[in-house]
Amino acid sequence: MRPFRTLFAAAAFALLGGAAEAAVSFDGVAAGDMTEHDAVLWTRCNDDGAPVWAVARIATDPAFRNIVWSGAGSTVPDNDFTLKLYPSGLKSGTAYFYRFEAGGKSASGRFKTAPAASQNVPVTFGISGDADGRFRPYPSIAGIARHNLDFFVFNGDTMYETESGVAPTISRRVPNLTPASTAEDARRALAAYNVKYLENISGVSATGAIASSGQPGLRPLFEATGHYTLLDNHELGNSSLQAGGAPVALNAARSTPATETFDANATGTFHNRTLGFLTLEKSFFNYHPTRVDILGTPVSGLSISGPKVEAPNDPRLHGAAKNYFAQRWGRQAIYIQTDDRSFRDARLGAATGGDAPASDPRGDNPARTMLGAAQLAWLKETLLAAQKSGATWKFVAISTPMDMTGEVKGVAWQDQKSWYGGYRAERNALLKFIADNKIEHVVFMATDDHTTRVNRLRYETGDGTKALVPGAFHMVTGPIGASGPDKLTTHDLDTIAAMTALRTASQAALGQPVDGLAGLPGLMHVWREFDPAADAKRQPVDFISPDTFSYAVLAVDRVGTLTVTVYGIASYQPNKGFVAPAEPARRILSFQVRAGAR
Repeated sequence: MRPFRTLFAAAAFALLGGAAEAAVSFDGVAAGDMTEHDAVLWTRCNDDGAPVWAVARIATDPAFRNIVWSGAGSTVPDNDFTLKLYPSGLKSGTAYFYRFEAGGKSASGRFKTAPAASQNVPVTFGISGDADGRFRPYPSIAGIARHNLDFFVFNGDTMYETESGVAPTISRRVPNLTPASTAEDARRALAAYNVKYLENISGVSATGAIASSGQPGLRPLFEATGHYTLLDNHELGNSSLQAGGAPVALNAARSTPATETFDANATGTFHNRTLGFLTLEKSFFNYHPTRVDILGTPVSGLSISGPKVEAPNDPRLHGAAKNYFAQRWGRQAIYIQTDDRSFRDARLGAATGGDAPASDPRGDNPARTMLGAAQLAWLKETLLAAQKSGATWKFVAISTPMDMTGEVKGVAWQDQKSWYGGYRAERNALLKFIADNKIEHVVFMATDDHTTRVNRLRYETGDGTKALVPGAFHMVTGPIGASGPDKLTTHDLDTIAAMTALRTASQAALGQPVDGLAGLPGLMHVWREFDPAADAKRQPVDFISPDTFSYAVLAVDRVGTLTVTVYGIASYQPNKGFVAPAEPARRILSFQVRAGAR
């Protein structure tokens, strides 16, 4: 555990040229990466552009009468005035309240430490991702505190690099970085990315400008509960650096047939070690309550602080920032976070530009990797150990979907970013490992596709047949607010059922498992808005919501029954005056799975 600074006398404030009573602007607070006894606290604050010495306090009550921890530190310009502190010595399975003080007080937040593996307690957590600034202020998550979550998984695309807003306060697209970008290029891009993260957290005016008051963006989500946060493609510019395992010689996002030797990188050089990649990671880690930090500046030099991968035999991962880990949450559940962006091989491109077809046999190359050899081995070991130790549910967060989505009228829905689109051999090896070792109740959780769908997973057994992974399923949820759902302006079951029918017909024609969980052992109490026959019929449409901005809540009780509920609001158009619809998030669909059923 990294050291933290304890409370100092008023003289400590003077060292930074400020007084305890200085007027300070707090832009938000957050907590994250909780274990049984510690967590990460985060804030951003400055005093009219000057650094701030801020004190953090943790209490067991929202009135802060019983303070159990205090620490302090300085915000610094190199980190865009963000600050992380690392409280430890906390009690397991305990809800805490925290705030920062620097003259005035910040808003208060809440987090919970993980219960010990021996504790048989219920666990409730949320998951979503994809927060595109064109859809601020994100009313879909405005009321999320009502669920009293133990934690939330912010599953990537935590901001978008694209233009948003309306005149006169347009937020411009950020500069694109490549492996060849200079320090000056990176400096400008870093400043632009920092603005995007700040916009997503802050209040928003009617024209899309940052506002100290008005409708909040992600602040209600950050304050409501502690977070685990994943990196995905938009944090990496959704361009040249979106595949961290690509070789430096491939100064692009895709490997085309002309550069087919780069499909599986054996060069020993990787995008994830370039200045451009580290710069984009820096902005991401600076703005989220993660244990990893990237310190310094692109001009002076960048260095990783916090967890690093120790894998001397795997140069793709060794020494890189380590944002994958597992955390047990009591007897019934384990949370497993992967990093499927920082180490993956290049996206497969076509000779004519864009993605290669989903059917391209290059996607079956066994040398291609999504996770990297060291992380894949770690994931297998973690799943197996969780099964042997009696963890009922294994929740695996992946930023990229791994289901099979079919195609409609010859247009592939499965693009090359996905596990099945371009990384099929590794996907199959992982699923086969789960099936062969009888690892039960594995749930893969993804976002990124800007829709909600739940389905089963199939793999190749190795003897020429294909089978469903017993007891496992896959869910995509979200977005918090992003394009796709806004294309649907009619929100009724008939419209959604018609879309679903096209998908499932294609999946069936391709021999894929169709959307939905029909036949899943232990499935019960299926409910779908507008469909009173959902539990009787359990049709694919009962497990899909393509027209909403949403999040999922997963709850495991003391006997191991899992309840999944998706909440959301009707989608709306981008840059819509930045006035949130008054509609509160409502239940869209739900189901339960009884543990132990076969």
